[in-house]
Amino acid sequence: MEINKPTYIDLKNRVADLNQKVNDLSKLLDELRVENNNVSTSEKLNDYKTLDTDVLHSVLLKIKTPLDTLVGLAKLLSTSKLDFEERSNFAEIINNCSGELQGFFSEFMSFNSIEKNEIKVEKEQVSLNELFDDLKIRFIDQVFFKGLTLKSVKGLSDDDDTVLIDRNIITQIFTSLLSNSLKFTHKGFIEMGYQIVDSQIKFYVKDSGVGLATDLKEKLLSSKSEEELGLGLSTVKQYVSLLEGVLQVESKPDAGTLFYFKVPYIPSLVDVEVKEVKKTIKVLIADDEEISFMLLKKLMEKGNVEIIRAKNGEEAYEIYKNNPDISLVLMDLRMPQVDGYVAAQLIKNESPDVPIIAQSAYTFKGEKENVSQSFDGYLSKPVNKKEFEAVVNKYLGLSTLN
Repeated sequence: MEINKPTYIDLKNRVADLNQKVNDLSKLLDELRVENNNVSTSEKLNDYKTLDTDVLHSVLLKIKTPLDTLVGLAKLLSTSKLDFEERSNFAEIINNCSGELQGFFSEFMSFNSIEKNEIKVEKEQVSLNELFDDLKIRFIDQVFFKGLTLKSVKGLSDDDDTVLIDRNIITQIFTSLLSNSLKFTHKGFIEMGYQIVDSQIKFYVKDSGVGLATDLKEKLLSSKSEEELGLGLSTVKQYVSLLEGVLQVESKPDAGTLFYFKVPYIPSLVDVEVKEVKKTIKVLIADDEEISFMLLKKLMEKGNVEIIRAKNGEEAYEIYKNNPDISLVLMDLRMPQVDGYVAAQLIKNESPDVPIIAQSAYTFKGEKENVSQSFDGYLSKPVNKKEFEAVVNKYLGLSTLN
């Protein structure tokens, strides 16, 4: 499966975003210094836990070097003296480092909230399969750049995967565990999944990485100080505890790691009536790339929309002929057998008024002009959510759907 690498502009924006977050952390550190200087020792002891400035110092020191590296590489990418292989290697480094830093920022903010006792468990209806699809989309680029395989194992069907759980907490847990696996896995696979075991949901992340050191494994399984585990695992352990579970680990040096925990399984039956609502709006997505299709499907799933997929232009045309009530077509320009240009023209010959939106990761000169002759709109890959909603709303008005 071929996956689109991020463009230079995408990478540059990521670096800018990370740079802004560092500035925000620096301001927070300065504010805490001023606050600590103005408050007496007794007042500090009576106040709730405030994140120690030493932790902030540690955070800033850890991210300064990789961030400086990212900024430097982003500048080098803009020079014409680099050949394709060099630019590709730099892009890989930037993509991996930015992903790790973004995960670290997330862990830091979570750690800060836990220390202040700001985290409250709020259970809601969550589709576990959709949550895992979202995680896969989020991490697939980083996994791809490292040459790894990302597996997702789902223990329930789409018809009964809705449970009551805290979406934010479970997402934070998996984000940290997947980031940890990415950091220490250099070949092989990373796998995330869940299964129902004795009225509990067993969640897990395993990899074929370097494994945990024996002393770290013992600290994780013991009741020792959380600070000894590091920011990420300490946060995960506390989050799992909030969900009434216990974080467990199985690992041997150079033999991979398995993190898992069990939480109460509370199935939600409230969505049954919603799922029985007849879907009336059909959308054809013609795309041969699995990840690209998953992203579009996720962006489009709303209300009474039925998604139909085609993996090449010929299949797209045949599907449209058999489903003339299709309301919108999202057409990748470059597909096997029959490309998007030809498929769009064939469909337009059948129904000139059906809106067809082109999508492509390529930006060759004149391509947008060619698109305007056969298509009603254009989306660049990877698809931006706001641009996607603006284009689709023009023809379907998704905001008015159930």
